[in-house]
Amino acid sequence: YQATLDSVIINELGDGLFYQYYKIPGAVEGEVRETYFNFDYTGDNASEAERRYVVLNEDGQEIVDDVDSKTESRRMPVFRNTNPVSQHVTVTYELDLRPAYVHVAAGTTLTDIQGAFTITSVDQIDDGGVYMNGPATGGWTGWGTELANSDEKKMWDDGTHGDATAGDTIYAVQFEYAPDSSNNTIGQEFKFGISGGDNESGYGLNHIENIDDTESEATIHTQWGSINPNFYSLWDYDNAQPVAIEKEAVTPNEFKLSQNYPNPFNPTTTIEYTLPKTTNVTISVYNLVGELVNRITYNNLKAGQHDFIWHSKDMNGHSVSSGVYFYELQAGNFHSVKKMVLMK
Repeated sequence: YQATLDSVIINELGDGLFYQYYKIPGAVEGEVRETYFNFDYTGDNASEAERRYVVLNEDGQEIVDDVDSKTESRRMPVFRNTNPVSQHVTVTYELDLRPAYVHVAAGTTLTDIQGAFTITSVDQIDDGGVYMNGPATGGWTGWGTELANSDEKKMWDDGTHGDATAGDTIYAVQFEYAPDSSNNTIGQEFKFGISGGDNESGYGLNHIENIDDTESEATIHTQWGSINPNFYSLWDYDNAQPVAIEKEAVTPNEFKLSQNYPNPFNPTTTIEYTLPKTTNVTISVYNLVGELVNRITYNNLKAGQHDFIWHSKDMNGHSVSSGVYFYELQAGNFHSVKKMVLMK
């Protein structure tokens, strides 16, 4: 879609402009505003935080919002479908909790913005579990103890309640929707909390997803963190994997692969390596018999010191068993392999 505005009134070139996209046809009650949050917004106006923003530097400026991304500011619009589901649908909500593990293991605090369930350790995540809140669950429940005592909103990683694989940090819970139910729209809103706390992200950063109601069963896959790339900066939401962490401003003079730490470990370990120049990097993990377990590739990674955090997962996000593993770094012509031990 394309539109041209002949006249936009601003004080002078260099001023900013807020704007939004709306979907007109197909809505039950008129227009539907796009689901958008400006992650770079620093003000305190909630409405402005949910609008796009652009600086106008020239007359006739073209603004293109077509990036296929969950986080880029120029990402394409996404709309919440306000039509009712066409039939009874059992929806499985799958939550990838790895962004929480990766950040807490790196020392990030997940602050409970409405209570006392602040998360500072991986053990707290394991012990507290995770809960789903919001209209998609039948309505908002009070955060904290009230939510933690709501069994129907508890998510599971034990192979039950729609969970595909036990112990893989992909949690699941199921809810039912029908055309004649009070909560019957295709577009649903929700948020998650460890131990029942409101500790996923800031106010207003709720998940909005549309149910596929063409069949009687559907799955919605989400990632922890309300897709907030500024706070959850160690996680790549577009590719569902950790990002490379540049730790040193000083350029090292040689390639180096360090011993992982901690070692032995359970379930998270850090693999540190240094690059003397920009190069393509591949990190691979193998089991004791030489089978590939996981692999990640970074293109044109800058010189410096970097970390790769492995959370004992294979390439499908499933937890691996205890044992001896080998990790391999390939960077240009440099190649190195070291051993590590997962002990559960």
